[in-house]
Formats: sequence, structure tokens, C-alpha cells
Amino acid sequence: MTPLRTALLAAALLTSLGAQAQSCVQVEVQNLRPQEGSLMVAAYTDAADFNTKPATTLRMRTGASATLSFSVCGLSGPSVALSMFQDLNGNGKLDASVLGMPIEPWGASGKPPGFAAPTWESSQVPLDGRTIVVNLSK
Repeated sequence: MTPLRTALLAAALLTSLGAQAQSCVQVEVQNLRPQEGSLMVAAYTDAADFNTKPATTLRMRTGASATLSFSVCGLSGPSVALSMFQDLNGNGKLDASVLGMPIEPWGASGKPPGFAAPTWESSQVPLDGRTIVVNLSK
């Protein structure tokens, strides 16, 4: 086997292994405001990147229902942390009051704290095939 053929075979094998290591997770978001704005989702797979560098992001229009189900793919690692908000006014950011409290519906996977920002520790959930349910604040 030529060195070029060996290198191509190794690259194909590594690409295949990388693709196998990535997975999807099913997400159900509850308490949406139907027909209002977009749902902005960020998925994190590492504590060091939490709230700074998402593994993937999604933006979806809300429908007629207060519940939305979708898949987030391209994730690797043993766990994931999801952070999301409903962008009611379409400005692409989570709006907050003068006191810093969110004024648009938001949520996170896991067990986010009631009166503090979610952390990796509170938001991470295992990538084990179960549907992740997130309840947005009202």
C-alpha cells in the first residue's frame, strides 16, 4: 500500500470514528408563547465552554403550540447542557430589566437555579437517549 493510500485510509477511518462519536438528543420545550418570536437554543458539551462557546446553536420560529419538540445533533461527550430563551422581539438577545432579570422566557436543561443564572453543574444532563424537557419561565 502506498503512503498516500495509507494516509487517505487513516483519514477516512478517523472521520468515520468522529462521526460515530457525535450524537443527537431529543428536546421538548414547554411553556412557549405560541406564535411569538423565535426560540434560541445553545448546546454546550464542556464545562470550560459553558455560556461562551456553544457546540451548536439553533434558532426556530415558534408555532401555534406551547410545546415544541426538536433534535439537537452534532454533540459529543458524556453530557450536554442546554440554554435557551424565546426572543419575543427578534433582537437576537435575551432582554433583561434594569436589575438584570430576564424579561423574556428562558430555560435550561437539568435543574437550573430559581433566581440565578444556570451553571454547567446545574444544567448538564447525560447524553443517554432520553428526551430532555425544558420548561421556560413565564
